[in-house]
Amino acid sequence: MDKWEMYGKVRALHVNGVSDRQIAKALGVDRKTVMKYRGGAVTPDDRAVKPRKAPLREAAEGEITRMLLENANLPRKQRLSAKDMWDVLVHEHGIAISEAHARRIVREIRDASGEAFIPLEHEIGDCVQVDWLEDAAAFIDGVKTLVQVLVFALPYSAAVCAFVYPDKTTLSFLHGHVKYMDWLQGVTRRFLYDLLKTAALRGSGANAVAQESFTRFAQHYAFVPEFCNRASGWEKSNAENGVKITRNKAFVPIPRAKDYGELQNHVSAKLLHYNMTHKIQGRPRRIWEMLIEERASLMKLPLSPFEVDETVKAKVYSDQTVRYDTVRYSVPYGYVGKHVTLRVSPFKLSVHHRGNCLCAHERQRAGGQDQYILDHYLEILSRKPRAAGQALPIKKGAMPAECRAFLELCPAADKNRQLVEIMLLARDAGEERIFAALDGAISTGKPTAELVKYYLYGQQMPDDAFVIEHSDLSGYDRLIGGEGCGDGKD
Repeated sequence: MDKWEMYGKVRALHVNGVSDRQIAKALGVDRKTVMKYRGGAVTPDDRAVKPRKAPLREAAEGEITRMLLENANLPRKQRLSAKDMWDVLVHEHGIAISEAHARRIVREIRDASGEAFIPLEHEIGDCVQVDWLEDAAAFIDGVKTLVQVLVFALPYSAAVCAFVYPDKTTLSFLHGHVKYMDWLQGVTRRFLYDLLKTAALRGSGANAVAQESFTRFAQHYAFVPEFCNRASGWEKSNAENGVKITRNKAFVPIPRAKDYGELQNHVSAKLLHYNMTHKIQGRPRRIWEMLIEERASLMKLPLSPFEVDETVKAKVYSDQTVRYDTVRYSVPYGYVGKHVTLRVSPFKLSVHHRGNCLCAHERQRAGGQDQYILDHYLEILSRKPRAAGQALPIKKGAMPAECRAFLELCPAADKNRQLVEIMLLARDAGEERIFAALDGAISTGKPTAELVKYYLYGQQMPDDAFVIEHSDLSGYDRLIGGEGCGDGKD
């Protein structure tokens, strides 16, 4: 039993109320190991063994599924038998598989597609069903964008929640699960999925093999992942209904948002209203009331969430940037040539060096959307003022709105150099005072660096800014009262 398998069993036994002593005895491990892993605060460091791939079986399953679908539209006498299908696999597609193995695959697929429907009564807190709403349209910052929405549906309460992402990668998939369990305030005992590539490595139904990263995630939260059989949408009817509800409530008409955060708030608000006001026919109470009841029956969350963000080592190039997915991200001055760590989430990218976060960027997914922060280049621009006129960090870099307004209104030919000079003042004066001075200069309609300095220093002069030296005035007193000044003669 490897560490991750043992870890999953410790977590499962612990959340079901088994004592530390009993867990240690049952698994044959030290009680300190049980105490280390039981709460989910830490996870094993050893890499789990990747499941073996079965390319021949996967290829055979795909072709057999295709032939069975074609059989359904043929007259009975013209349909291919299992032996015929084996002949096609071997002689037409070059798939070296035994006839017995081919017959077994045919039988498994036929059995999966021929199961009867059984009315179900869902147990409280037992299960959540998960699926993607694919390519939902939204206007983000004025641009029509196709987004991917991870939908969670609870069969018992019928509550639905969803999280919006730009893609369907494993990173987005796991990130959505963490957000979902924070929203739910607990963990259901089972998670039911379609054959999602981000969750299932291969196979279907009871034969499905989960992805390694997803297996660890499930072990950390102590839930059991289950997968539907092929072409068996009824097995996750609640998830499919949740997808329809999410589309109709949140994406019809097409929503408009300035960014993904605002779009997520829109989706959450629409589904919250649905959950709080809707009552399913035949259910005793509204969805929200049943959700509150269901939350009380859930397994507890681990002491710390699973770390789903991707970490990547990168080198800082001479232009003060790191590269990730063909996009450049700037880093502060002084790190050229050093190796840093990138922490990547679906929406953010942060740069770390020796445990310290140097900066954070909005993550971009297309080349040409390089991210420059003007503040990172102030020192080098101050030493190379001629470069300011053509510098990308000024032309396309991220900067406060006051800086952008200064560049638009400043009448000087060297306005870029002046902006660098102004922003360097913030190193000593502080950003709050600099932005206040910028606002004052911008209000004149023709801001310049000198005008900013006037608003920065001229109207907020310290009491000790000037020292006034008083002269000796005794000589004037002698002139007023001295000789020849009191005889009354002109």
